[in-house]
Amino acid sequence: MGGPTSVKPLEQKFEQRLDRDWPAITAALRRLIAVPSVEGPAAPSAPFGVNPRQALTTGLEIAQEAGLTTGLAGDAVGWGEYRSPAAATDDYVGIVGHLDVVAAGSGWHTPPFELTITPTQFLGRGVLDNKGPWLSALWALRWLAEDGAPLKRPVRVLAGSNEESGSQDIPKYLAEQPAPIWGYTPDGKYPVVYGERGILRGAITWPIDTAVLGPQFAISGEFSPAIVPDRAALTFPDGHQEHFHGKKAPSNAPELGDNVLDHLTAAGTQLPGGAGDLFQWYQAHFAGAFAGEHANIRFTDPVSGALQLTPYRIALSGDHLTLAFSIRYPLNTTEDEIVSNLRGLLPAGAALTVTSRMAPVKHDPHSPFIQALAKVYTDITGTDGSPVTTTGATYARSMPNIVAFGPSFPGQKGIAHKEDEWLNISDFRRMLVINYLSIQALANL
Repeated sequence: MGGPTSVKPLEQKFEQRLDRDWPAITAALRRLIAVPSVEGPAAPSAPFGVNPRQALTTGLEIAQEAGLTTGLAGDAVGWGEYRSPAAATDDYVGIVGHLDVVAAGSGWHTPPFELTITPTQFLGRGVLDNKGPWLSALWALRWLAEDGAPLKRPVRVLAGSNEESGSQDIPKYLAEQPAPIWGYTPDGKYPVVYGERGILRGAITWPIDTAVLGPQFAISGEFSPAIVPDRAALTFPDGHQEHFHGKKAPSNAPELGDNVLDHLTAAGTQLPGGAGDLFQWYQAHFAGAFAGEHANIRFTDPVSGALQLTPYRIALSGDHLTLAFSIRYPLNTTEDEIVSNLRGLLPAGAALTVTSRMAPVKHDPHSPFIQALAKVYTDITGTDGSPVTTTGATYARSMPNIVAFGPSFPGQKGIAHKEDEWLNISDFRRMLVINYLSIQALANL
């Protein structure tokens, strides 16, 4: 478990304040984690389900208790705001987190929707992604408000409710409110991220003969585009079933997992009715090929690195099988290149469809607000704060003028979207100081 642990001199002046507020901070985090804010059916005043909306209500209550001015747009994005008397503009700095979470899934050793506190860690769904980091930013703004900090610009700490399911909350916010002049989302990694790779999700449909395969043939498992799947079962035409196990990982870190589809397809290459043909194709082109090296899509660039390929589901649908996959591609690669090369590998009768897409996003790493964040990070950690790129997808793709900054420190990877999600307590404390100084710097640019 990487990440900083020692306290630098610049942080020491905040230690007493952290200790004073620690019971209130942990109580607030406990309230947030207790809301199982997974997307659900739309309801009145709850466009993404009652639980994400409840998380917003809880977050707004915490912001009000902090003495901040609160607001809500489209029943989708809430915020706490501090406007200093020194602020002579309405152009505000935005810190954009989210209070929705992915489903807990199985395999937890602690209750996912109860905050567990060990001597060194917080555990629970959302402690890292993204309730803990959002609370850290809110508390930093609370401190600035308590200090009467003479900030030149207003600051909002915004809480979204649909980041995990498409970021449809941000258009609702922008329909009612202006975008921030600049800011960040604490939903990626440190140091500051100036570029996010493109994301492409697709599906290959493969014709099969269901009469040959018979009614007992089936595939099941825990499948999500957000993760490398780790559990699946294959029921053969004769009715006997095999269960397969791998290792779960985030879809943007496939090398940290063991994709269960690699094992399932290896066991089914001799299936009749066309199913075995798909499984053989998978073994030849997708199995173990995190960078697309066997699928003619091994693209890379020196800035954002190599393409990442994550197959995440095989499903039976009528008279065909569907193989779904997620690709994260470098900044200098195009969707057309990837799709064309993959289609060139498919036999007659098979088809590839793009199911969703996110174009790469890139900001000038030398822009003043990005350099300000880089300086704060270097000052606090004593390490290189040069801006970087990421394989992740954040609100930087949907909210103008926003980059990812935190919460994961170098060496920390593959924590979110898994069982036993954790956040080091020392990292939370350091993060709060980074947020305080970063907000102060951005609001005075």
